[in-house]
Amino acid sequence: MDLLTTTGSVGDPAKHPAKRILAFDGLRGVAALAVVIFHFLCLLRPTYVPTMTSTSAALTQTPIYVLWNGAFAVAIFFALSGFVMAAAADRRGQGLLVSSAARYLRLALPATASCLVAWLWLQTFSDATQIMGASLEEPSRWLGYTRQGEIGPIYHPIADGLISSFVKGSSLFNNVLWTMQVELIGSLGIFVLYRLSTKLLRIGALLLAGVAVLLVLPDAYLAFVLGAGLYEAHRSGVLERLPSAFPLAALLVGLVLGGVGPGSHETWGLPYVPERWQIGTERGLVSIFAAVLLIYAALMIPRLADLLAARVPLGLGRISFSLYLVHVPPLYTIVAWAYVTGAIPFPLLAALYFVGVLLMAWAFTLWVDEPVLRWLSAQRRKWTAQLGQSSA
Repeated sequence: MDLLTTTGSVGDPAKHPAKRILAFDGLRGVAALAVVIFHFLCLLRPTYVPTMTSTSAALTQTPIYVLWNGAFAVAIFFALSGFVMAAAADRRGQGLLVSSAARYLRLALPATASCLVAWLWLQTFSDATQIMGASLEEPSRWLGYTRQGEIGPIYHPIADGLISSFVKGSSLFNNVLWTMQVELIGSLGIFVLYRLSTKLLRIGALLLAGVAVLLVLPDAYLAFVLGAGLYEAHRSGVLERLPSAFPLAALLVGLVLGGVGPGSHETWGLPYVPERWQIGTERGLVSIFAAVLLIYAALMIPRLADLLAARVPLGLGRISFSLYLVHVPPLYTIVAWAYVTGAIPFPLLAALYFVGVLLMAWAFTLWVDEPVLRWLSAQRRKWTAQLGQSSA
């Protein structure tokens, strides 16, 4: 998921107000890799993903599940987006129209390119998921979230990436695009809130927004509100004044609460609470709070920040949005076909898949994602200047 992390820095935010938080880039990269592992297991080893089959491995009820808990990784994406979009709105001071248009295009253009990539994969392996579903005694439910049968002409994936994924919150060409609707609406909500409130009133506005989310909106949007609240606490220096034990405690609690899978609340024998408040609930509130705790720890623990800012996590961070966008289409086409036919032994298939999607993500970053960012940067300046002239 894209996050233009050009705000703040670990330590004193007042001294480095526009310095990139490299730990966030690394965290985003690690989370993207967890999503890739999650979907690979959804397809080929569904017992390791509780919602994909009738039985699940015991490991999914332990914090070890954090290594491939895709739902928790997405909660991290959303909370990071809240932090970053708040920082962008606070720093740039651009008009709501410019910010909103740029955010939509930043999401929609790469998403559309990923749908076109999926359409090309399906030209050769259009029925791989149907064959796989028919050949397995208990196929993964994940097969039902992908395009099967008639592919349609090329304007179908274009419409899917530009419109349907934002309006419907789903895509059969690339099922991870359900997050595009949440990303866009959550980002626009932050832009509106920052446009209408002053710095003195912003915390109150965020609190009201949080209550509104709890009452009427899907829980995922609370991640944006809490991420923005974390930015405000960082900007004002509140985080630095908290007890020194808090960041480590936040890290441990975040990993435990965010790591376990669905069904853990009952397995652990915890008292009954509404499902959205239960530990392990996908897209529930607990995983969102856990994601914010983890981001807070990455912001405040120097050793963790250094670890996340190392070469490998940063490399993953650079390609993270591309990796998120391109990793699914090969799964329900060539990987599904290779698994059913037995053409490639499973260990080799896994290795080839992960190496392949990393290379695809790198190419997508160089040829699609970064060119879009450069173009949007130029367009922002152009649009801002034009709107400034028209209002003069």
